[in-house]
Amino acid sequence: MIRKLCNGLLLVMLLGLCTLTQAGMVKGLYSAEMLVPEQLAQPSDEQLQQGLKAVLIKVSGRSNVMNKPAVVSALQQPSAWLNQFSYQATQTPISAGDGREVLGQRLLLEFDQVLVERLLQQANLNPVGSARPVVLVWLAEQRGAAPRDYVAPESEIYTQLTQQAQARGVPLDIPLFDLNDQTALDVSDLWGFFREPIEQASQRYQPDAILIGRLTQSHTGGWQTEWLLLQAGNARSIKPEGALSDQLQEVIDDTADTVLASLGAVHFNYVETGLQLEVTNVADTEDYLQLLDYLRQLPPVEALRISGVQADRVQFRVEVQGGVSSLEQAIRLNPRMSPTPRLNAGGAETVYSYRWQD
Repeated sequence: MIRKLCNGLLLVMLLGLCTLTQAGMVKGLYSAEMLVPEQLAQPSDEQLQQGLKAVLIKVSGRSNVMNKPAVVSALQQPSAWLNQFSYQATQTPISAGDGREVLGQRLLLEFDQVLVERLLQQANLNPVGSARPVVLVWLAEQRGAAPRDYVAPESEIYTQLTQQAQARGVPLDIPLFDLNDQTALDVSDLWGFFREPIEQASQRYQPDAILIGRLTQSHTGGWQTEWLLLQAGNARSIKPEGALSDQLQEVIDDTADTVLASLGAVHFNYVETGLQLEVTNVADTEDYLQLLDYLRQLPPVEALRISGVQADRVQFRVEVQGGVSSLEQAIRLNPRMSPTPRLNAGGAETVYSYRWQD
């Protein structure tokens, strides 16, 4: 019983720490939630349509998926794709539609993964998958006559961007803006969209794409924003319009469509490269955190990604400088892991298997 509980806690911790190991693992792709004024015996067609649209956009990675004839037809009977639903009481006020204000109910809709993916196939699209590119977001602002400055990580602007990115299934990373960041990237370089210092400062976070924004607030309180998206050597300029919330939504939609554009055609998967490493005897979250710290500190390890969890067994993909021999030598010099004989993944690829020494 204790072992099962530990394994459950370990799984939760693994999911929560995916961004720390460079894999942008997105959860909840087949679910949608919304705030509604009351519980119903069955969600309304309008609510189901809204939820199904949100799921199809997240899973496909494309905002234009709604234009596909197969999807247009499916939205006429959205309940056919619903798996289950539930309500949760909140303390958030919401309009009841008749002039009253009530405490909202959070409606969670879970759609059937198999049916959703089949629908996308009918629309000639493939699911993007749960492992997705991580986008690092640098923001600078100028409010009236005040000097230009970094946008603080706790800013409402970052909060809105994160919420909208979650709705699109795009993992965002926010710089710490600590002394290291401020030394590496001057606010004037950030404001000027100077690529070289921005890319150098971003190496600390190892993102798959970089989104840079400069936000100007006028004396009347309105906002004008300009953005630059960097990915794989390409640069895309984004100049949204409207209220600030609308601009942020447009930027995230454009970013999501761009960074996920090629992933429906070929299954993007972080675990396709690097050595396959398996570590057993990882009994609880403390073991996992110690193991993660140990692996990161091995000199030849350049990147570390989780590829699977089963009982007390954790699988990683490890990018290693110098190949497997340099990894084995580093482990021998600091023997917190002992080799075990399991070296076959069920295919042609070698699995380097170790037992964690707790």
